[in-house]
Amino acid sequence: MKIKFPYFHPGIQSILHYVGLLLHVPGIMALASLPVCIWFGEYDAIWPFLATAIASGTTGQFCYRLFRHIQPIRLRHAMLIAAISWAIIPLLGAIPFWAIAINANLQTPQTVLEFQHFENALFEAFSGFTSTGLTVTLHENELPHSLQWWRSFTQWIGGVGIIVLVLSTLEPSTEADQLYRSEGRQQHIGLTVKETVRRIWWVYLIYTGLGMILLHIAGMPCWDAINHGFTGIATGGFSIRDQSLGSYSPMIQLAVIPLMIAGAISFPIHYQLITQRRLSALWQDSQHRALWLLLFLGVLALLLETYWFSGTVLWLDSLFQWVSALGTCGFETVDLDSWSPSSKLLLSLAMVIGGTAGSTVGGLKLRRLIVFYKAVVWRFRQLDLKPHQLMRYQLDNKVLTESAANNMIASAAVLAILWIGAIALGVLILLHLVPEASLINIVFETASALGSVGLSVGITGPDLHWLGKLTLIVLMWLGRLEIIPVLVLLSSLLGVGNQIKH
Repeated sequence: MKIKFPYFHPGIQSILHYVGLLLHVPGIMALASLPVCIWFGEYDAIWPFLATAIASGTTGQFCYRLFRHIQPIRLRHAMLIAAISWAIIPLLGAIPFWAIAINANLQTPQTVLEFQHFENALFEAFSGFTSTGLTVTLHENELPHSLQWWRSFTQWIGGVGIIVLVLSTLEPSTEADQLYRSEGRQQHIGLTVKETVRRIWWVYLIYTGLGMILLHIAGMPCWDAINHGFTGIATGGFSIRDQSLGSYSPMIQLAVIPLMIAGAISFPIHYQLITQRRLSALWQDSQHRALWLLLFLGVLALLLETYWFSGTVLWLDSLFQWVSALGTCGFETVDLDSWSPSSKLLLSLAMVIGGTAGSTVGGLKLRRLIVFYKAVVWRFRQLDLKPHQLMRYQLDNKVLTESAANNMIASAAVLAILWIGAIALGVLILLHLVPEASLINIVFETASALGSVGLSVGITGPDLHWLGKLTLIVLMWLGRLEIIPVLVLLSSLLGVGNQIKH
C-alpha cells in the first residue's frame, strides 16, 4: 500500500521512488557475495554482508513503496535520481569494509584495520562503484578474500552502470529512456531501452568470461583471473596484488592489454563485432579510428619520453601504461612516481580524454574530442566560403543542420569547461593538503580521480587528510556522472534555477 505524503510534490516522490529502486542493488550484491565468504571459510564476514543487505533492502523498500510514483519523470528528474543514487549506494557499499574491520582480532592485518576509519571504507566503496581504482588499501594481498571479491564486484557492477543493471528488469517506457541517458549514455543497440541494456549485459558477460579465460591461460591463478577479469573489462583497476599487474609476468601483462582495450570500445561496436563478425566495425566511425590512432601515437610518444629520461627502452611498460591511462583502467606495472614529469603529463592528458563514448571508460570521451576537431575544421571552412555558398556540416557520414552542429559543439565545450574547472579546484585543494607533492603529481592524481582511472603517484592513501579524501571522492562522483547531474542536484538543493518539482 502506498501512503500519501501531502507535503512532498509528486516530482519529488517520483525521484525518491526510483532512488529506492536503485538502492536495492548493493543489498543484492551483498547476498550474492555470501558464497565467497562460505567458500573461503571467512564466516566472520557473513554478518557484515547481511547487514549491508538489510540496510540496502530497508532503505530501498522505504523509498520505493512509501513514495508514490505520481508523474512521469523528465531528464532533469532522471539526472537527480542518478546523482542521489550514486551518492548513497557507495555509503551502503562501505559497510562490509567498515564492519569487517571493527570485528578485528589480534591476527587482523593493519591493511584491514585502516577501514575502522569510516572515511577509508567510504573512499574504497566510492572508488569501486565509480570504477575508478584509486585505493587507500596498504597491501591488497593481505585483504580477506571476501573484501578482495567485494572490491572487484563493485567495480564490475559500477563499470556497466547501476542504472543499466536495474533497467534490464523494467518494462520499456519513456522514463526508462530518461534514466538511461542520465548516466551519460546515448547510443541504442535495440528497439527499446530494455532491449539495449540487455544486449549490453550480454556483451559484458561474454567479454568478462573471455577475459578471465585469457588471463588464466596466460598463467594467472584462477582467483586472480576472476578478480582481474572483473576489473579489467570494467576499466576499474582494482587489483588483489600489492604491485598491481607489476606482480605478474610480461606474458600476463600482455594478455591484460586487449582486455583493457575491449573495455574502451563502445558496446554497439562490440555487439556488431559479435553478431556480424566484421572486424571493420572496430574502425567504422571517427571516434574508434581516433582510438586506434591515439593508442599508436601515445605509445610512441611515451616510449620516446621514457627513453629520453631513463636511457632504457621501456616498451612494455610504456605500452601498458598508455593503454591503461587512455582506457581509464588504472592497472599499473611500474612505480609511476619515478617517471619523468613529461611522461606524467602525457598520461594525465590520456586520462582526461578517455576512450570511446558508450563503453565503460571515464574521461571526456573521444566522441567529444572529435567534435572539437570538427569544430576547428568547420570554422576554417567557413572562412573560405563565398557569399552565395552554404556550409555543409557532416560527421560520420551524417549531414547535420547548422543548429545541430552548434548544439553539439556547445554541449562538448560546456562539459570541457566544467572538467577544467573541476581539475583546477581539485588541484588547488590538494596543493594545500599535500604541500610536499609536486604540481605535476597533484595534477596527475586529480585527473585520475575525475577521469575514473585509478593510476596513482602515491598521493592517495590512508594517511591522506580527510579533506583530501573527500575531494577525491567528489571528483570520482563528478567524473562517473559526467558532472552535469551533480550540478543539477546541487542547484536544486541550493534553490538555483528550476526546482526539483519542475
